[in-house]
Amino acid sequence: MPTKESVPNYYTRPTSGLVKSIGTFGAIVFGVSCISLSSSGFIPFSWVASAWPGASIIGLLAISILLSLLHGYTFAAIGIAMPRSGADYVLASRILSPQLAFVASWTLVVFSGVVVGGLIAWIPKSAIPALLRPMGIMFGSDGLVAFAAWSSSTLGVLVLGGAFVAITLGLMLLPTRLILRFMTLGLLLGLSAWVVIYWSLLSAESPTSFETAWNRFVGALPYGTFDQRIALAKAAGMQVDSNRLTTTLAGLIMGFWIFYGYYIPTFFAGEIRGARSSAALLVASWSSIIITGGIFIGAAYLLQRLVPLEWIAAEGYLSNNPDAVAAVAGGAHVEAFPWITFYAAILKPSAPLVLFTAIAWIYTLVNLAQTYFFYASRLIVAWALDRLVPERLGLVNESTGTPMAAVGAIAVLAALGVLDAAFAGPLSTQMTFAFFAVVTQLVSVYALVRLPYIRPDLFRLCPGFIRVGLGGVPLVTLAGVGTLVYLVWMILAMFLYPAVGIASPVKTLSILAALIGSGVAVFQFAGWYRRTVEGLDIRLAYRSLPPE
Repeated sequence: MPTKESVPNYYTRPTSGLVKSIGTFGAIVFGVSCISLSSSGFIPFSWVASAWPGASIIGLLAISILLSLLHGYTFAAIGIAMPRSGADYVLASRILSPQLAFVASWTLVVFSGVVVGGLIAWIPKSAIPALLRPMGIMFGSDGLVAFAAWSSSTLGVLVLGGAFVAITLGLMLLPTRLILRFMTLGLLLGLSAWVVIYWSLLSAESPTSFETAWNRFVGALPYGTFDQRIALAKAAGMQVDSNRLTTTLAGLIMGFWIFYGYYIPTFFAGEIRGARSSAALLVASWSSIIITGGIFIGAAYLLQRLVPLEWIAAEGYLSNNPDAVAAVAGGAHVEAFPWITFYAAILKPSAPLVLFTAIAWIYTLVNLAQTYFFYASRLIVAWALDRLVPERLGLVNESTGTPMAAVGAIAVLAALGVLDAAFAGPLSTQMTFAFFAVVTQLVSVYALVRLPYIRPDLFRLCPGFIRVGLGGVPLVTLAGVGTLVYLVWMILAMFLYPAVGIASPVKTLSILAALIGSGVAVFQFAGWYRRTVEGLDIRLAYRSLPPE
């Protein structure tokens, strides 16, 4: 097989230009930031609880953590085996098929760019109202209530969403060390906000304390008293099912959504110090899962000391099914507050604490957007090295170590995502993105399964904890097969349970087909252009490894 030195012209430059500036702790910061202590902190107590009424939140999170640990090991192994930017794409393109690998990577990057716009739009559309409207109600501020209402309007989403895209872009043009410092501050703020939440929940002496606090702030609203919430949700269609199968199914489906992001350092493994020689990627992946999972389980335990699980599900159901609720409430608008931050705030209604939590929440949401910009831009760098996209898209600024054009491309996609979200379009829903992410991962995970057999020379370079076998079969192959089963189940489940998965299969599959088709077209055009204009067969590059 040719070496890099024997085929120098197959790559756009001798090095990627990226610097190995991220250590194990930095990788953990990226993983936790992408899971998000804020957005994922809402999910178990709102959407999950309302989608699976009666399912144990703690049991669901525990199942999700176990599956995520398996998936995290698999993707850490991919980064260790191929410590390059775009490790999943590089591995699959060298093991399976260049075109198949690129199409999967293209689909992930394009949809990641659009979805990060949807996540940014979620700040004015949902996060700001969820934080400021309760503050306005609690402290009697009409101004906060009015701003929260404007924030969630179409104009508010466009204006504020566009501003947050610009802020994120500006931050991502900084050197990686400064990006990491900004995100580390976000991690500290997020953890501090959870300390406030824990302290507030612990301050309640009994369930009566919570009920009294709830009725004090919400009881005067239509159907607002504590003891009216479950009855109203059931009248609107909520059906409670508390058997273990329900909890297991919820964990199998929702875990990937809740914990998505712990494995993203694999996408920029080329910038992780000791990616191949150490367990940095595995430690980062598993630490991210354990840290966030532990926080969410602890919060669920403290909340369930005060509030029945059925009541938590009811509050989420009231929030996520407004039309059904209005129909049984005589057309009345019923406010719902299924947010762990609100539950903590009514127990400790201190303006400085509530404001601090709000600032920390929004700050960490910007960090979440940064992680998408970061990993997606690194995949573009990998494509550019292989000459699949124009070289300037993958150029890295020498003074900052940042691929500015690639980051700018993600910002353009993010702006489209904000526009789509502002007008309630079909592209930026998080569960749809989970489907796309799962589908594209089939390619790289299968490549890992085949790695020990197709490229034993590369496999032998991996550290011992990756090369270990069980019954003569490499552990990475066994883990990869287990992960493939998990991914296939999630794909099927998203269609079997449309309430938490794919609500519009035809539309979703049409978008997937369009992205796959466009990826094929880009790959074929790149091959044709390089061959006819530059006299290069780009497929020959896939016989060697790209520069670091």
